Amino acid sequence: MDAPLTQQSRPNSFEPKITQLYLQLFNVLANEEAADSVPSEGFWRELFLLRPDKQRLYDILEPLTASDLMHMQIQMRTFFKRAVGEANSGMSPRNGNALDNLIAFLCAVFNKKYPNPNTDIIDIFAGLDEVDRLMSDFVQGLESIVRQSSEDELRIKAVETVLALVAGGFQTSLVTYFMHRDLFPALMKYVHDVHESSIHGPRALVVVGILSSYNKFEAQNVYQNRLQDFVNEATIRLLVLNSAHACANIRDQYIAVQDDYPAPWTLNSTLALVGLRALTSDAQKPAPPTEEEAKARFTALPEPDATCTLSLYSCVQANKLFAASLLSLPASEDGETPFSAFLSMTSYISHHAYRGPRQATYAVFGLLCIRITVEDPVLVKRLCSADSKTVFRLCRQRAPHLPLITSARIPATAILDVCTDILSHNLRKRLDVHLYGLALGIILRVVTYLEQTKTRLQHHWAYVWGSLLSLMRFLTQYAGDLGHVPGIQEDLCGTLTSLTAFCLSKGDGFLPDPASFDDFFYKLIEANDVLHKFKQAYCDRSTRSEKLRSSVEALISVSSHYHDLLKAQHSKKTHQSPAAIQKVIKEGYETLNMEADRTFGEWERWRESSWKAELKKMTRIAVEDANILSMR
Repeated sequence: MDAPLTQQSRPNSFEPKITQLYLQLFNVLANEEAADSVPSEGFWRELFLLRPDKQRLYDILEPLTASDLMHMQIQMRTFFKRAVGEANSGMSPRNGNALDNLIAFLCAVFNKKYPNPNTDIIDIFAGLDEVDRLMSDFVQGLESIVRQSSEDELRIKAVETVLALVAGGFQTSLVTYFMHRDLFPALMKYVHDVHESSIHGPRALVVVGILSSYNKFEAQNVYQNRLQDFVNEATIRLLVLNSAHACANIRDQYIAVQDDYPAPWTLNSTLALVGLRALTSDAQKPAPPTEEEAKARFTALPEPDATCTLSLYSCVQANKLFAASLLSLPASEDGETPFSAFLSMTSYISHHAYRGPRQATYAVFGLLCIRITVEDPVLVKRLCSADSKTVFRLCRQRAPHLPLITSARIPATAILDVCTDILSHNLRKRLDVHLYGLALGIILRVVTYLEQTKTRLQHHWAYVWGSLLSLMRFLTQYAGDLGHVPGIQEDLCGTLTSLTAFCLSKGDGFLPDPASFDDFFYKLIEANDVLHKFKQAYCDRSTRSEKLRSSVEALISVSSHYHDLLKAQHSKKTHQSPAAIQKVIKEGYETLNMEADRTFGEWERWRESSWKAELKKMTRIAVEDANILSMR
């Protein structure tokens, strides 16, 4: 009698059951006739009871094109509808598994290029007839889980699902469902309840940043209004701490490539220096990256979690209490204050801003936070106060290096260092006008406050003077390439010359000693030829900026005054010693007639509307990274 069992051939590899179900739904059933293409009830029960594999589901959907997904509408719509229903069911573990599956599904769907993204994605999810009811139920269910679920893990998954939906669907109308159903109170409660998890805390902040940026220039944004009115100090404190943790992580990504602080002397370091690393105890550790490897790794940084800088900007711009907390919260257990972590991150990102638009975007977001802070009279007072001294780790990964300061110092000095470093390390023919204009504008705002309050700030001012005049020299040398860059005259050259002229005319009100002032005059005299060429390149053309013209003429008048003195007193000598020039500088103060133009120290307060186009472009870059972040 024949046995009822038959032996099947052994497969080449075994796949988990959940993967088989994914393949059956999106590969096998997608090619069946319409009557056979809808899975049975048992299929769905098994799918949502099994532990999901987000990466495998994403990998199955990722090779498919937008057209493929449109032709799989039956499977796509049924999956989305069932997953939303299971997520809202309150039945564990099905609800958590459904959220994991939805995260991978949403990321894969949003990652395609559609002819008409808004209508095509709606067709894939539910169709025009069903999308309103289904999306409303989905958003309401997510809000309920984030606000009141007793399981922290489920709340974390719900926040990640919201992130995948708002980041991926940012260019569609799907985000408007979050405008109608306000998630801000639920997200703030989540931050307050799940703050012990330093990994997931910043995700809620990223969600708030994206939602508060959605169509905010076209219509009232409920999250922007919520941020402006939010005064819960305990939750704001947690938001700041989460931000600081994220900033420290981003900074550490750069340090992992190249630790730029000098290590203490050891026998191992000495042997490595002379090429005998193989004899040290570090021989088993990975060797430091080569120059090419380091370049490739730096170009890939920062990682997508840098999208939190968009949220930082949104909070600082909208909420003064948040900005004040960022500046005033004390150091954590590792000895770093939130503001120190933020400024350190900004330093490292802006040091490498020239590497690409992502790096430049996050550097500009950081500088905008600083600009808004230094424009506030209460906050800038704290930044320039000796009572606010703290330790700052700033980037030193490429020469020229600023002086290494490891002791506590006034925050304003660290801000000046960050801006000076930007001016020195991002020079290129396709100059980033916004980045340089912000850096110069921040220095101008700091020095005008110092002069108004007669605060003498101990700082290595010679590096500031050197970077200002080096930038002017660069702009002059490449005037043919840079002269037609939009905004170069008003936003960059005008700010540069106004700042230089203001320091020249009012420097005795904030510089710590006469030597710092004399050094500035010395460098200006050296740059006499550059000043004339700069005027010819940027002022002799038809310029509408009277401030640019008057500030350049003021600089030239001072430089020419001293050149005439040097010629008169040392007519027989071609070259003068530094000591002789210093003597002429001091004697020339008595005959110097420089009228201090009040416009030199003027600056406009930050207005988002004036940066509308730039902010939209920067937000899109940050949202793209948030979409990648939602799958991690």
